[in-house]
Order: sequence, then C-alpha cells, then structure tokens
Amino acid sequence: MIVTAHIPLLPLRIAVIESRVAWDDPVALGPPPGDAQVIGDCTPAAWSCGVRPGLRVGEALARCPGLDLVPPQPDAVREAGERVTVRLEDMGAAVQTNADGTWAFAADGLLRMHGGLDVVMRRARQALPVGCGGDTGAAPAPFASRQAARAGTVVQQHEMAGFLAPLAISRLPLAPRTRQFLSSLGIRDIGGFAALPRASVLDRLGRDGEVAWLMARGEDDRRLLPRTPPEPLDESMDFPESVGALPAIESALRMLIIRACDRATARGRSLRAVVLRARTWDGGSWTDTVALREATADPARIGVACIPRLARIGAPVTRLAIEADAGGPPGAGQMSLAERPADERRRRAAAALDQVRAAEGDAQVMRLVEVEPWSRLPERRWALGPYEA
Repeated sequence: MIVTAHIPLLPLRIAVIESRVAWDDPVALGPPPGDAQVIGDCTPAAWSCGVRPGLRVGEALARCPGLDLVPPQPDAVREAGERVTVRLEDMGAAVQTNADGTWAFAADGLLRMHGGLDVVMRRARQALPVGCGGDTGAAPAPFASRQAARAGTVVQQHEMAGFLAPLAISRLPLAPRTRQFLSSLGIRDIGGFAALPRASVLDRLGRDGEVAWLMARGEDDRRLLPRTPPEPLDESMDFPESVGALPAIESALRMLIIRACDRATARGRSLRAVVLRARTWDGGSWTDTVALREATADPARIGVACIPRLARIGAPVTRLAIEADAGGPPGAGQMSLAERPADERRRRAAAALDQVRAAEGDAQVMRLVEVEPWSRLPERRWALGPYEA
C-alpha cells in the first residue's frame, strides 16, 4: 500500500496564514513581482464570485470588488513542506515529495512497526500543519493513492476500478487540448477513458496518453522515488533597510556562500545543492533551488551557479538567506591533478588578508560596492562591503 498525505491549495493556504486574512473571505494569490498580472489560486468564496485562476488582476477585481490579493510566499511554502517531510521521515518513512502539495511513501515496512495501516495513516495525518485542511489516503497505486488522499479514504486492490471510474478526467495529467478532444468524444470521466483500447490511446494520444491510461486503470508505475535526507546548512543576513541594488545583494550572497563552504569544510563535507531565499520589502518572498552539477566546497564555483539567479528577484530585499545541502563527500570538486599558479597566488592573498583581519579587525579590509549608480552623492552611490581574495 502507498500512503499519500495531501494539502489542497497549499501555496494559497500558506499565503493566507502569512497575510493574516480569513480563509472564508474572497482571497486570491496575487502575481509575483515582475511576472504577468494574473492571479493564482483562489478561495471558495472568491470562486463563488466568479474569480478563476489565470484571470487578469483588473478583470478579477471587476468581478469581485472585495477581492483580497495576498502576495505569494514560496519561501514559507518550502519551509512548511520541509517540516512535513521531516516529520514523516521521523516515523521511518522514505518520502517522495511532489510539487502539488502531496507526500507519498510505501507503508509495507511500517505496518508492523506502528501496528497497522490505520495507525500509520493517523501518524501521517498528524504530521500535516494544523489548520491547512490536509488529509491522508492509501491505495496500491500512486495515482489512486493521491485520489484517495483527496477523499480521505483507503482503497483496496479490488476497489480501485470502481473508485476511479466516476472521477473527472481533469484529474489525469492530460494536456488541455487532449481533454477537449476526449470531451468531444463524450468521455468526461476516468472510467470512460480507461475503457478505451490501449492501442488506440497510444496511436491517437502518444506516450503521455498511454501513461494517463495506465493511471486510470490503476496500473501505473508503483515505484516511488524517495529523497535522500539532506544535511542542511543555513546562513542568513538581515538588512536594516531594503536593498534593491543588485551588486549589494550579490556581495551579501558571496559572504553567505563563503560562510556555508567554511562550515561544510569544517565538517569534512561538500555542498550538493543550494536553496536561495529572500524576503522582499512588501512582505512577499522569493526562492530558487540551484542543483550543483557535482558536490563542491569551492565558493567561486558555487557563486558562478548561484549569483546569476539573483536577477530574478523583482523587488528590494530585506533578508537574504541560503540553505545548502552539505551531504557531499569530502574533497569533492578537485578537477585537476596540478594546481594552477593563479590558485596559489589567490591562496596566499587570502592568507595575508586573514592575518590583517586578525590583527586589525574585519573593518580594515573592505571594498567599494556600487549601490545606487544614479545618485550624485558618494555616500549613497557607494557602500563598503567585505573584500574576498
């Protein structure tokens, strides 16, 4: 059996909690900074007023003048999802996390440990955040398990066909054009789609249609891809005032990367992935995940992969943080047999700077960072930042 925990509309629920508004009010996710001016998920009250995801902001406000737009909170969503994953792993589950607010794991090895499927599902339900309306379900196949979680029930092998048949075909991962084609044929539920011949589905809908057909019949791939638990390293920096200049944000990120690499090296480990997080001045957040091609503890190489991502932040920043996975092997990232002369000079310069800082203090070795290039006042145009060799 595969147990699935599901929280519907997780990004919207987290944004509502962070913005301290009522779930019963007409609320919708506002557009992220710099993106198209269209709304995201909306509450049932907004839905009853005619508001739909994908509407432009002006049209949504015209349909519902009392609509409250809350800023997206991707950083808070990631943190909430990580807490749920850790709680499930603490009960012994090998968890596969999905982007749609679901967590799945095989329960076979946990039944005797916890005393049955009902206890395992209860423990999984307790791992979900309070007040988010989540539930759990179980079924022998992954797709059927996700649908069982939405219904909060357990589906046995002989019950899968009858359970899936009346569900809307929109629950299958089909392209909108494919759904319209099936609707023109009078196929609007999963049972009608599962009754089609496999050869005909493969011929008209291709490989993606065949995968959805297998899901509709409860015959999809039952192998889960659980994650390897990371070894997190957190570094953060708060700004007294919001910072919008990209060079200043880049300098702060370099400092955080150096700190994380130093801590990973002290542990005898290297970094496998880095999560960039930022809090914006308007109360929103931004996050981006950088998967490194190979584990390394070299700040320069990590900076090359991470720093260009900062250009995607669409608002001034009040807090910058990184979360690195220090689960890589020690000594990773050594790509050459012989050291280059430039590496030796850089190492000696770094050692000399460390000696100066130790003798005179950190404030004696700084560099100028251009913060507001348009300003004519030197104290506003430039700021002092840390200098790295």
